[in-house]
Amino acid sequence: MPSWNRYQVLAQVVLGLALQAVCAQAAGTTPVKNVIVLIADGCSSEQYTLARWFQGKPLALDGILVGGLKTYINDSVVADSAPASTAFATGFRTSDKFIGVGPKPGALRPDLEPAEDVRYRPLATVLEGARLLGKATGVVATSRVTHATPAAYVAHVTSRKLEEDIMIQAVHQNVDVLLGGGKDYLLPRSKQGKRRDGEDLSALLRARGYAVVEDRAGLAAAKSGRVFGAFAMGPMAAEIDRPHTRPQEPNLAEMARKAIELLSSDPDGFFLMIEGSQIDWACHANDPAHLLGDLVMFDEAVNVALDFAKSDGNTLVLAFSDHNTGGMSIGNRATSRTYSQMGVEELIGPFKRMKASAPEMWRKLCAPRDPEEVKPDQVKPQDVQKVVEECWGISLSLNEARHLLQVAGLDSENPHNAFGAVICPKWTNVGFTSHGHTGGDVPLFAFGPGAPVGLLDGPAIGALSASALGLDLEKLNQRLYVDLQREVADARVSVVDSGENKLVVRVLLGDRSAELPVHKNILTIAGKSIELEGLVVYVAETKKAYLPLQAVQLLRGQPVCLPSIARQ
Repeated sequence: MPSWNRYQVLAQVVLGLALQAVCAQAAGTTPVKNVIVLIADGCSSEQYTLARWFQGKPLALDGILVGGLKTYINDSVVADSAPASTAFATGFRTSDKFIGVGPKPGALRPDLEPAEDVRYRPLATVLEGARLLGKATGVVATSRVTHATPAAYVAHVTSRKLEEDIMIQAVHQNVDVLLGGGKDYLLPRSKQGKRRDGEDLSALLRARGYAVVEDRAGLAAAKSGRVFGAFAMGPMAAEIDRPHTRPQEPNLAEMARKAIELLSSDPDGFFLMIEGSQIDWACHANDPAHLLGDLVMFDEAVNVALDFAKSDGNTLVLAFSDHNTGGMSIGNRATSRTYSQMGVEELIGPFKRMKASAPEMWRKLCAPRDPEEVKPDQVKPQDVQKVVEECWGISLSLNEARHLLQVAGLDSENPHNAFGAVICPKWTNVGFTSHGHTGGDVPLFAFGPGAPVGLLDGPAIGALSASALGLDLEKLNQRLYVDLQREVADARVSVVDSGENKLVVRVLLGDRSAELPVHKNILTIAGKSIELEGLVVYVAETKKAYLPLQAVQLLRGQPVCLPSIARQ
């Protein structure tokens, strides 16, 4: 079995930090039955404060504030969602854009430099561990379910852009409930999807016993069993737009409630991750309308989780962000001399009049044309005036409308960012410093047995989640992701492309031969296909294949005898 060397030591340090932060769970106490993790992507204290003023009442989150969370990643002070969420899912800090794999060389500090045998290797997640402990598992997001944060709990790839690979891994993870957007990565191109491998994963899901639901009525009708919610080709609608543009889609609170309903029927308990994905996108765009709609809805989902946890009594709820985005502030340069006289109506009044997100306003400007094909210089400033008046209740001058289009022309990928960039500084009392992420600590919220207190390191979330579930992450990694070439050194191993972007690991061991499709949980040996308890992962950067210990034992013709992953 490969040695974890310095990585094992780091894991023990991280676990120690997490356990020190726990106020109610002493060593040796019984693990909780359920863990619910809620992630407000791209959010920090200032956004929560704005949402509280906007609602005119406390947030559900307010009553469970327990500390803060460091967000830096292995190679950057400012985090990307993929490595930040990998830390929450695995207990290990990794590199920019990586999903569920160890870091590459080149770290912020010498103590973070990874040992050679852990670079790029798959890192088992708490969701995978919960499943092997017999618990039900679930993931809910308003992005595509292949987006960075949900992907970190179900996939292992060296780039968050590999969404085709992420989806096929997610489908083969046997997650009980998976709800969100991303139907396009389930379907082949022949069915208007994006899959280049020709596979129809929605058909595979149905063959595996899933109910594949595509709208809120279908979700409401699901009463038991495995459910895959594919509610949009791409991401789901922004909450402020959803009632008008896609009312058939469920909102985040509805998805959270249904996921808990389905998962809580498992007598062994469950693990569930819920992400308010588009809070981040709103802050990238400096778009307060999108931000407030999605953040208020995220707080409703938190309330759903808390209601369950309070009635259940054996559920740990953790809520936090992966990083801040946009550098939003209540107060901007225009309020430099007047900030101490700012009234509530001055702050929230402009936002109460907003009826659409910035991306939706851009779509309105471009209609009936495809907004991705329209250049800002093809849009009339008079149309900008009309749309902004209609959707945000603000009367721009013709020169201001022209300036907005000029700013839109500077960002060809996200022309809608111009609305917030131009309008917020003059017409609202909030400011933004960036269209990117920022590197400060973020608030940490928790409730239930084992709730932590204080300032935690990002990877401590993964260690704490594992500890709460009674899961040993080191044992889980040794059981799920064995280095095939090292563990079965006497075998001939090759990785071949069988066509249409399909990689297969082929193994010849004595007179036994086997095939293991990459990204799947299938072993074909002696003419028989066997479903494995974990994925087959191939890392191109190191040319190494990883697979479950179960597969190694089957390859050797040994009885399958797997070690416990329970924390002692």
